Amino acid sequence: YEGQRSNLPNPVVLNSLRFAPASVQALLGPKTASYNINREQDTFLIKTDFNINEKNQVWVRFNQQNFTGTNLEFSGITSALEHTGNSNVKTSALSTSWTSAISANYLNEFRFQYSRDREPGLANSNDPEVAVTANAGGINDGTFNFGRNNFSPRETTINRYQFIDNQTYLTGNHTIKFGADLLFDRIFNFFPGLFGGSYTFTSYANLANRIPSRYRQSFAGAGTSGGTTNPNSSEYGFFVQDDWRVIPKLTLNLGLRYDYQTIAKPPIQNPNSALLAAGFDTGFQPKDKNNIAPRFGFAYAFDEKTVLRGGYGLFYARTPAITTGTAHSQNGIQVVAIDINCVTSPALCPTYPNVFPSVPTGATLAPVNLFLFDRNYEQPFTQQARLQFEREIFANTTFSVQYTLFKGDDLTRTRNANLSAPVATTVAIYNGNTPTGETFVFQRFSNPRPIPTFQRISLFESTAKSFYQGLSFELNRRFANHFLFNTSYTLSKAKDDKPDQTSVVPGGGDDAKIAENQFDLSGEYGRSDLDVRHRFIFSPVYETGTFRYSDNKIVRALLSDYIVTGIFTAQSGIAYSALVSGDPNGDGITSTDRVPGTRRNQFSTPATYQVDMRVGRIIRFGERYRLSLFAEGFNIFNRSNVQNVFRNLYGFSNAGTISGVSLPIRLSPAATNFGTPSGFVSGSPSFTFNSSYNREFQLGVRFDF
Repeated sequence: YEGQRSNLPNPVVLNSLRFAPASVQALLGPKTASYNINREQDTFLIKTDFNINEKNQVWVRFNQQNFTGTNLEFSGITSALEHTGNSNVKTSALSTSWTSAISANYLNEFRFQYSRDREPGLANSNDPEVAVTANAGGINDGTFNFGRNNFSPRETTINRYQFIDNQTYLTGNHTIKFGADLLFDRIFNFFPGLFGGSYTFTSYANLANRIPSRYRQSFAGAGTSGGTTNPNSSEYGFFVQDDWRVIPKLTLNLGLRYDYQTIAKPPIQNPNSALLAAGFDTGFQPKDKNNIAPRFGFAYAFDEKTVLRGGYGLFYARTPAITTGTAHSQNGIQVVAIDINCVTSPALCPTYPNVFPSVPTGATLAPVNLFLFDRNYEQPFTQQARLQFEREIFANTTFSVQYTLFKGDDLTRTRNANLSAPVATTVAIYNGNTPTGETFVFQRFSNPRPIPTFQRISLFESTAKSFYQGLSFELNRRFANHFLFNTSYTLSKAKDDKPDQTSVVPGGGDDAKIAENQFDLSGEYGRSDLDVRHRFIFSPVYETGTFRYSDNKIVRALLSDYIVTGIFTAQSGIAYSALVSGDPNGDGITSTDRVPGTRRNQFSTPATYQVDMRVGRIIRFGERYRLSLFAEGFNIFNRSNVQNVFRNLYGFSNAGTISGVSLPIRLSPAATNFGTPSGFVSGSPSFTFNSSYNREFQLGVRFDF
């Protein structure tokens, strides 16, 4: 058993509320109370093994993980307690293995696992969501949110069955292995986004008078399961491998693997004639059956202290359930929505806090966003190569140099296919209402959508690529005289053209994962979002063993069996781009437009440095029982490591009239300083918060029996 607990305060900041109307103060005052974000995790492990006879051994293992994240769902300084919810995880796994020696040179291993992963996201309120512009008395607090957040409650539960059989046959200088890996996921997915309704108010005064500017609500389509889907998946893998000891100094590893994944067919084909004429089929089920992956490796020992290793292979990845589930539900039929402009059509809007039980009479369904698989969709794969030279330079100490290459092809991306060709458009830079004389040229999607009855038509495509190269140096000491250490430095470079398998929610944080110009992806290839150019790690371990400098039993008991470990990590900052807020290219995405003339991920955050330490003590009770006590410190020198920075250089504004002056589309300098920190990494690698919580400590107890 191992348990972890974390408790962090979440302040709610609404300084402008004191200038709001009295009725709004009465409504929102109780909602500005601070609350706590709690994380509680308990893990359990039970394992037993036994020998049926001298040729057959069996082990059985049970794992249980329970995680409760109180108020994790939508926390923040402008989010009320009722706008959050618990994010819970409950995972159970039962595994077993049966190893059988059929003969002296023939071995079979059969493994089975059943696991159940249940991840509900709970809501703290049943009232409709409200987003109100909190700007009064010269104080702008941004957008304050209360009521039920628009994606809770939700749940994903996966029942997984896995069968693995590996057989090993020894003949001469060959060790031949072959087998099968069958994995079946049966999935329940419930995601009723916006089913609870969502109001937008542009001011405190409008909230006081119940005059929203916008109302949105989604509903289950007639005769459908609405937000409930079953994106089941079945995977079949077969392999054969020959480990051939050509000569005592040279071993070759020759392998071949075949993988095939079937995903549940999206249940509904949208019958819209324009969609079908354009080749968009929301019921399309991709089937990629040619995933044959050859693999090769070798090891050559120059002498007993020096070895050269290398290898190359193809590795196929999987289509995740979040992608399949989105294609199942976002077909324009299963979930329908209304999006009412309450300024131009006030009679159609409900009065807060009312919601519609069904699609109201007279309401026009909003143009929906579709998600579907491209007809040319294939499973993503990578080509991987490695070459390593290793030598023992001192007793128990080795030095190695390794070159690593990863080349990704057919990688998944989400692309909006419902865009017309962009038009080069000159946009002037203004300082207030005065032009500065400077201009930028943007490729703007100003022409109508090819299929105007829909918003985005997001295709899951296999059109992205990536390339990674890394050179690593390692100095490692094996455990001897109570001490070991591992040291590594990696110089690497990662490039891609913005692949992603998880962009499934339009208008939110997922938009940042999408390419800037979805009509022409050629300008996207460059430094990866995950590129870390330099990384250094030093990790020592020291075990005190039995204290031998006293004959006193109590002293020896108190000072024996301690383990002290540490890890020092230093690495380059992460990549980011210089952006323009406000959607200057007009594609409906406000978080990806780069400043013309700058490259994707041209800039880097500052380097990060962190020291973590752990002191543990083992107390034994006989031969079978052991109690482990430990104390851990993360970022013990309390360094403020920057995680994110302000990325906007300019803000874009549409044409309009300000103070009687008619202004064209334009750019203005951003209000925040470009490149200054906007978020910091917490001490613990598990959590991200802000600069107030850099150094963290935790105590732990583990009992083994």
